[in-house]
Amino acid sequence: MTMRESNLGPSISPLEKVVREFGTTPHTPELYTSTFQAIWSANQEILNRAGIAIEFSIPECPLTKEQLLKLEKERRSVGLLPRELFTQESRRFMAIIWPQMQSHSLKEENTVTNKVNRSGWFNYESAIDAPYPNTTEKSLKNAVKKEKRHGMNLNEYIIASQDSKLFTGKYLDETSTWVRLLGSRDGGNVVDARFNADGYLYVRSSRFPRYHSSHLGGRSSEVPKAA
Repeated sequence: MTMRESNLGPSISPLEKVVREFGTTPHTPELYTSTFQAIWSANQEILNRAGIAIEFSIPECPLTKEQLLKLEKERRSVGLLPRELFTQESRRFMAIIWPQMQSHSLKEENTVTNKVNRSGWFNYESAIDAPYPNTTEKSLKNAVKKEKRHGMNLNEYIIASQDSKLFTGKYLDETSTWVRLLGSRDGGNVVDARFNADGYLYVRSSRFPRYHSSHLGGRSSEVPKAA
């Protein structure tokens, strides 16, 4: 044990320090911007070390402090999906950043499509267990539409889950639930997904749109509107 470890505890990485500060500092648009710039700078470094010349463009958070507070009260988190990673084809880069996922949906010639490719800031339900339980595909679509949100796609889900792990220590749906991702398809069917506690990502084609269960829900995403 070094003198630093004995006096101050084990040293932490710059990114861990940023995440800790985010958890103990009042949330402002500036804090969101700087935090996610740090996160994506670290992710960019991983890709660069793997020989992939990519540079993430991170826009400033467009929300006000009041809008952020309102979302937090609604148990919705704010995430950022860079334009460089928002398509079916670019999902393969996520497998390099987070190799523990090991999903077929991350392969270079994967078959999981996105209904719409969305990039930038978005918000989503932060609960670990899936919201909208016991819904069929149709009733989930109606519920999300009524709330004027989009059905989450796989790229958004991966980013949201990795953020959840970073900030809370848990992936979305790692305990007992699956989610229908209305924004993605495989073989023409909506896909279901979930994470294991070890970071493994399951993605499957949902062949029974009328099936419903307390362990199957959905997730929505919303592109934030600036004040």
